[in-house]
Amino acid sequence: MTRIALLCSLLSFSWTAVAAAAEWRMDPAASRLEFSARYQGEPAPGKFKQFDTRLNFDPAHPAKSELIVKVTMTSFDMDSAEINDAVRGPEWFDLAKFTHAEFHSTDIQRAATDHFVARGMLNLKGVQRAVEVPFSWKADGKNATMSGELTLDRTAFGIGTGEWATGDPIALAVKVNFNVRLQPGS
Repeated sequence: MTRIALLCSLLSFSWTAVAAAAEWRMDPAASRLEFSARYQGEPAPGKFKQFDTRLNFDPAHPAKSELIVKVTMTSFDMDSAEINDAVRGPEWFDLAKFTHAEFHSTDIQRAATDHFVARGMLNLKGVQRAVEVPFSWKADGKNATMSGELTLDRTAFGIGTGEWATGDPIALAVKVNFNVRLQPGS
């Protein structure tokens, strides 16, 4: 094999290794997606039991990244059968029509050391809005964790309509927290 052919093979192998290392898949058992609204000033927490995160990410070159989060809306749980039944209806999540939500970003930028912002579109209850998702990044060899928090105005997505459209008794702001454990993808 000539030196040029050997060099081309090594460069090709190196590029493949870098590209594969940048693909991340979520470990569902070690990941969580939670939210908290406020009802009459008291926390009203909930979680989504089923969601998936796919990330193509190199922290040294975040601008070439892509983040896709798909949430199975029917997997929400607010730890109360009565509240869960009410939130399924058209005034809230309208799960008969909208069973999934998705966030998609191809614009990820460094905010500080190990802190990034993913700018993209959130499609929730049939409404699409631009959203910024700040997150921290921690890699430990083969695994990584991305975690963060953002606040959404529920009415921007038509969640809580009619008598529920005001901030009383249920606040308009909803905090979303996530902690996603990632493994190299294949």
